[in-house]
Amino acid sequence: MSSKGRRFSDDFKHQVVREVLSGESQGAVSRRHGLAVNTVSKWVKAYRSGRLGGEATGGTDVQHLLAENRQLKELLGKKELELDFLKRVAAFERERSSGSSVIASGSPVSPHKKPARS
Repeated sequence: MSSKGRRFSDDFKHQVVREVLSGESQGAVSRRHGLAVNTVSKWVKAYRSGRLGGEATGGTDVQHLLAENRQLKELLGKKELELDFLKRVAAFERERSSGSSVIASGSPVSPHKKPARS
């Protein structure tokens, strides 16, 4: 008698892996689905290396790209803040050079008083 073992769909394997990755123990998931713990462990390992179901599903390359994506988003956020700051500085400079905001210093001179002669 030849024993080929059971075959499972990629969707089923992904479902089992998602259950494990959501925090359930491999033992609990394997018992619920009638699987060997070793089988679940292999599927999780294959998922993490990007080999589950013949597609890139979360392997090291994907994880590297996700980390790089997070870093680029942070950098973009910083650049947006810098750009906003520079726009505000430019608007301030335009307002200052147009004379619409006058900064005076010294004591005020009354138009009705004549300056004192020495």
